[in-house]
Amino acid sequence: MQQTPTFDTWTAGFLVAVAMGLFLGILLLSDKNRKVRPIAFFIFAFSFILLQYVLYWTGYQFVYPYFVFFPVVCYYLTGPLLYWYFLSLYRKTVSKTLLLHFLPALLCAIPYVATLLKNTIAPPITVPLAWLPQYYQFIIMHMLIYTCLLFRIVHTNKHLHTEYAQIRKKWAKFLVTLYALFVVAYISYYVLVNFPFFNNEWDYAISIVMSGSIYAIGYFIFKQPQIFDGEFYASFFLPATTSSLEIQLLDELYKKITDYMVQNKPYTNNELRLANLADQLGFSTHLLSKVINQKSGVNFNTFVNQYRLAEAEKLLQNEFDTPIKTVYYDVGFNSKAAFYHAFKKKHQCTPMQYKQRFQLS
Repeated sequence: MQQTPTFDTWTAGFLVAVAMGLFLGILLLSDKNRKVRPIAFFIFAFSFILLQYVLYWTGYQFVYPYFVFFPVVCYYLTGPLLYWYFLSLYRKTVSKTLLLHFLPALLCAIPYVATLLKNTIAPPITVPLAWLPQYYQFIIMHMLIYTCLLFRIVHTNKHLHTEYAQIRKKWAKFLVTLYALFVVAYISYYVLVNFPFFNNEWDYAISIVMSGSIYAIGYFIFKQPQIFDGEFYASFFLPATTSSLEIQLLDELYKKITDYMVQNKPYTNNELRLANLADQLGFSTHLLSKVINQKSGVNFNTFVNQYRLAEAEKLLQNEFDTPIKTVYYDVGFNSKAAFYHAFKKKHQCTPMQYKQRFQLS
């Protein structure tokens, strides 16, 4: 007799984690930074894995059998997706050969799709590659290979000693460590399941480790702009009080920063980060963040955008034939939405309306 599907405290909590993962994935996809998209799909993949676990534990997989073989596809996606993100992180060329990394996931998707269609086609079709999803050893080997590849990327780029490179190194090592923890948790299941003491609580505990690792990756990816602006780390080290001597020093340093901004126009670099500017000035990110915050009263992004807006205003006032898209990109903005938002906040009108004022005068 089939057991009635039911939830307990554990499975209800995991279902909440699934919902959080899907929501986080949607947030990451809505981000204008395309570099985080691989992680968005990474979070989606793990959410579907955890969802199938919940369906299995509660007995609902017999009611909703659509995801029974899908987790295998997702496991084969995690490594390539994180590898794709690391290539973007280290500004490596992402060629079309990257698609080959997704071939194992595609092969596992074939029996999954065939299983879904098996009973809807007359006569019923034979499921191709039905044996492939059954071998967890292949999944373990696949994820271990990608763990090694990720560690190799970090190791081969350790020769750079700039502030930005050091922040990126910390970030990359953090991500690889969490992924390795996820892989170890997956392997431990197939080791511990052979012992008599293994029960559902052990299974749940392993899933907690896996969930925590993957969602921590998602959370910190969502915080990526603050991390690479340098302010995520800097906020932990900046002292709250300043002496009169320190105030004088901050004034001198702030003048050096503003002079550099005017003379060298680093803000026109669309990829400028606080760590990049710190390297150019010979400051630490902690010091640069402190000087900007205390002397200008705004954070790094707002400080830089002030210079970008000032440069954009000059172009709009004098170069009427230059398209708006060219203007915002040339002054350092990455997107039209960010430019329009900052411009309207300052001038209470669109860049085109601002431009027309000077055309008519």
